[in-house]
Amino acid sequence: MKNKKHGIFYGWYVVAAGCVAIAMTTGVVNNCFSQFIKPVCADMGITRQEMSMIQTVFSFASMAFAMIWGSLSKRINLHRWMCICAAVMPIVYGCYGLMQDIRMGYVISIVLTPFFFIISMTVFNYIIGNWFVKNRGLAIGLASMGSGIGGMIMNTVVSQLIINFGWRMTYFVLAIIMFVAVVPLMVFVVREKPADKGLRPYGLDEVEAEVNVNANGKGEADPVRFEGYTFSEALRMPVFWAVVFCSVSMVMAICAFYQTLAPHLSDSGYTVTFAAVMTSVSMGALAIGKVTLGRMFDRLGSRKAVTIACACTFIGIIGMIFCQSWIALAAIVLGVGLGCSFGAVCMPIITQNIFGMKDYNSIYSKLTAATGLGSALAPVITGRTYDVCGSYVPAYIGAAAITLVSIIVLQVSLPKKDPV
Repeated sequence: MKNKKHGIFYGWYVVAAGCVAIAMTTGVVNNCFSQFIKPVCADMGITRQEMSMIQTVFSFASMAFAMIWGSLSKRINLHRWMCICAAVMPIVYGCYGLMQDIRMGYVISIVLTPFFFIISMTVFNYIIGNWFVKNRGLAIGLASMGSGIGGMIMNTVVSQLIINFGWRMTYFVLAIIMFVAVVPLMVFVVREKPADKGLRPYGLDEVEAEVNVNANGKGEADPVRFEGYTFSEALRMPVFWAVVFCSVSMVMAICAFYQTLAPHLSDSGYTVTFAAVMTSVSMGALAIGKVTLGRMFDRLGSRKAVTIACACTFIGIIGMIFCQSWIALAAIVLGVGLGCSFGAVCMPIITQNIFGMKDYNSIYSKLTAATGLGSALAPVITGRTYDVCGSYVPAYIGAAAITLVSIIVLQVSLPKKDPV
């Protein structure tokens, strides 16, 4: 990780900053949401489906914003807007603590979306792709592990804050923590491209030398290897549509089980404290899993790595169905650790490895919209399933089925060797 000329390569500082920022944003907003379901429903007299709709509205708004992000990102000063959003997002998030009815929560979710998106892992994936040619999977894995670390630490913190101070005050405290932790990193550490610090991407010199000798036998670099495909070219590739399908189905399956982890364990006879600890352990596994999966992409390629992630998702879902067994609890931890890394690690690396960086924002923003559709549908389905059946288990059975379908589709569609 060192550069002879500059000591530790600055890109690793960007990765570290991204890890902390994701821990205090995604790790809180998404991965701690389940802690609020039961107390908010009990206090406001609403159903779990109505509460889950907060995540659904947020996901639909994110999906809509992702559709325009490709073109919008080319027109703005990204670093400046990341600084602005880092300051505004905690204020908007804290407004959840002021909810008087659930409709206000839906409005807050819509307003929160653009500020959250611009400092989310979606944007950090692009930034890290700019900084790294070599060890890109590791770098993305290290940054994205922040959501697991944040979830691991903050789930226990949130649980205790709710018990001692109530859910409204908990939202206010989390907003303050976000502001203090994220704003300085955006202002002083994060930079969009290596050129902003007078550097070149990590490993570019080695790859250029290799490609000049071996890529096409003419001593010239293959432009597809370095640049990739445009969005219009990707649209004509069957693999793009296979990835879109699996983005929707896998994220829907993942959200169906990990967003209901705490309430399902509580419903199954475990104490609220144990459910919170189990959620924290799972988030710790998620942090480790993201780095591990990133290394798998570097060493095994996209096809094998993504198959492993999907298989672990299936195992985790089965664990949720039989969660009263200690072996099943271990399966849940594995499922969250490697399976729930799909959206954060698999999707950006697949995009970069299969389609390249030439038009990355346009291609990945559309795939992000697909994952947004999956995460939007999951809370509606799981919430409605619980309200009708009194259990999440039927939803888990459906999630396991679509996971198996996704594995088959990816095996058929992804090339054995990454083209880019």
